[in-house]
Amino acid sequence: MNRIYLPDDVLLFLENIFKACNLAVSRKISKMPNIHETSLDMTFIEQLSNHSVPVRLDSGWTVRLDTHYLGGGRHFGSWEIADIGFLVMFRHAGQLVRSKVALLQSKRLYPTEVDFDEDQSLDYLRGFGRLFESEETHLAVSEPRKFRFKQTSEYKALRKGDDQYERIEEYENSTGIPVHYMFYHPLRVPSSYNVPRTTTRNPRGPNTVGCRIVRSESVRQALRSFVFPRVPCYGDLQIGLPEPYNATEPEVGWRLEHFVAHLFVTCEEGYIAQGRNDEGLFTVFNRRSGPISAAIGITFDAP
Repeated sequence: MNRIYLPDDVLLFLENIFKACNLAVSRKISKMPNIHETSLDMTFIEQLSNHSVPVRLDSGWTVRLDTHYLGGGRHFGSWEIADIGFLVMFRHAGQLVRSKVALLQSKRLYPTEVDFDEDQSLDYLRGFGRLFESEETHLAVSEPRKFRFKQTSEYKALRKGDDQYERIEEYENSTGIPVHYMFYHPLRVPSSYNVPRTTTRNPRGPNTVGCRIVRSESVRQALRSFVFPRVPCYGDLQIGLPEPYNATEPEVGWRLEHFVAHLFVTCEEGYIAQGRNDEGLFTVFNRRSGPISAAIGITFDAP
């Protein structure tokens, strides 16, 4: 794959943006351990939408981020292949010279005290009525609880052999476009958080785990010995993923900011489109029935 070399100030600018995005999402799951995955996706998009204005850096390069939220439809068959699609465009004096695509399927780590609980179609049909909870529900939610993230905490929406798991592999084989998992974690593993909270401050401390990126092919390799319908826990991926993820630290996958600024935009990861009319590029971003629910565009314009 032909590597693209970007100026240091461009890479640092991009890394800082996604580092802040990583921190915001990781603080949210630490602050609200039972938050739904779709809310984390929306926080991810919202953080990046703050950088939609073009910025010209000292090197003379211009960087622009665009976000477009499409909604949570199920597209490829009856399951979405990715929650967030990245489109990177490299321009020289305004002229497009290369395009790249990356697809991220987001999955969150659940605390050991929470079963799988995500938005269902009935929730959308009920509308605002779901906010008028019963007294029993209110008392259950208000009861003091401790939520713990440990090596045995599970990615409950990631299940070997289910429809989505299989369709992602089918999609990669049919299009040649790789899919990456984006794993949402709290700031640290292990960690514990009390609800109701007793402080209005954001969770403190370094973001040592947070959002991590892993190739779907590597996840399938790590789960090869699993017997359906078991779901993986944090410890399974921590020790089961192949290189290069655990080459520098013992956590699961690449940090989000490292993946974007040093692997994806430099063309070491992702899919390079063969021109503007590339079929893979068109399938992902030009059809409303494409396999994503939100799109992020990053444009680099060299002087």
